Amino acid sequence: MTNLLHDFLWDDSEFRWMAYAFTTVAGILYATTRALVFHRPERQVAVELFVLVLILNSAAVALNYLRRRESFLLNATDNGAATERQGRRLALAKITSLLSYRLSAKVRYGGLVACLILLSAPRLSVSKVQAAIVNQRLERAASSVEPDKASGLSSNELKTTFQKIASIASTSTQYKISANPDLVEKVKNNLEEALRSGNPGEDVRRSGVSAFIKLVAYARFNNVLIAVNVPTILIPHGDQTGNYMLSQVPLKNGAVWWQGSEQGSAIWAIPDPSLGAVFPVSHSSVVFNAVNFNAFGMRRAFVETDDESQVVIMNATIEGATQKLDAIVWLNIKFKNSQIIYSGGPLYLGDVTFENCQFQFGTDTESQKVLPQIKAAGNQRLTLVSGL
Repeated sequence: MTNLLHDFLWDDSEFRWMAYAFTTVAGILYATTRALVFHRPERQVAVELFVLVLILNSAAVALNYLRRRESFLLNATDNGAATERQGRRLALAKITSLLSYRLSAKVRYGGLVACLILLSAPRLSVSKVQAAIVNQRLERAASSVEPDKASGLSSNELKTTFQKIASIASTSTQYKISANPDLVEKVKNNLEEALRSGNPGEDVRRSGVSAFIKLVAYARFNNVLIAVNVPTILIPHGDQTGNYMLSQVPLKNGAVWWQGSEQGSAIWAIPDPSLGAVFPVSHSSVVFNAVNFNAFGMRRAFVETDDESQVVIMNATIEGATQKLDAIVWLNIKFKNSQIIYSGGPLYLGDVTFENCQFQFGTDTESQKVLPQIKAAGNQRLTLVSGL
């Protein structure tokens, strides 16, 4: 084993550096693919990369041994008449060379630094690389929906552009990838202006509105993600029901992510309407994902927010509640047996259904414009933004 390592590390520099180069390239490609394509956690990628480096270097040592062994056998055949004394001299010279050989400081420290960089790359740069890719895609998206450019696109091209923007927002939200807030805002503003100034068909417009809602949701989510020390509150499924009864949880002056389980998690409101909303939000950025809500028909609200907060509620069923729609982003939500209140404020409905609901809408122009569209949708998914 010692001879194997000696041959690889000292005798054959050309083969060794070829092996190092191959290992480095293979490691970088593997780590990048696992992190950016398969979205594996950084710690897992680091462990996998460490194992890969060990395997590739072990294979290189074994391959070098087989290659040198074959060369040695050929030389032994050609030099079969060499005397035992000559062999002893060669062995002695080899041992003397091994004992006296020293790698230069440049080579030793350079190799150490290269190994540290390779093994630390996933932990140090995966998140930054993901963010850089999203920023680049957002920059192109912002350019593609500038009103002047958007007006020159065909309906199919415009719809494809909207779908790409929706995909960027959805993927970044799903895998919790942060982006430059100014870029997100730029894309959102350009998209809104393109929808206002253009006159696309109904199908194309629906795609644009859907992309806009997902961008608004991502913008709010992004603010939560880039905040310092944002807590993630995990709501497990529970031993039996996966349901949790709450009285009231005020959320003030901060940012927080409430995350339900894959098996399903639900919050049950204590049936006392006088308590108000279960989650009163003020001066905060809050995301609820996969957190269902049931007020047992007692008409308590799930969330109540002020004008200085940013709230996103997605992938949930809300039942038996009295809920205001204004100023909250609702994404993939089902309202059941609830009283829905809207008074003309900012409205963001993305893939929302209303099943057996009552509606209490204001007399303002926007409320009267939105109400017929919601009623016309019936139990079908509805995507709608006020003012567009």
